[in-house]
Amino acid sequence: MEKRKKDLGDGNCQISTTLYNAVLAAPNLVVTERHKHSNKVPYITNGKDAAVAYGSYDFKFRNNSGNDIKINCSSNGKNVSVTLFALKY
Repeated sequence: MEKRKKDLGDGNCQISTTLYNAVLAAPNLVVTERHKHSNKVPYITNGKDAAVAYGSYDFKFRNNSGNDIKINCSSNGKNVSVTLFALKY
């Protein structure tokens, strides 16, 4: 019998969800793997989440921009922020 506990989790999915939404907003970045949660999560609109779980679920994207990118993530303990930068040499 599987036992479930309703909780916010350890934050990995909040990071992957925030990264997923940043990738969706960026030109020339293409989502190649994304999994939604089995239940609604409280920190994002339904359908905009990206679940990750070591060894099974992953979030992956491909960079078709022709430039390297830098991913900057930050958190203030309550909110998560992801900024994507194109690196042009």
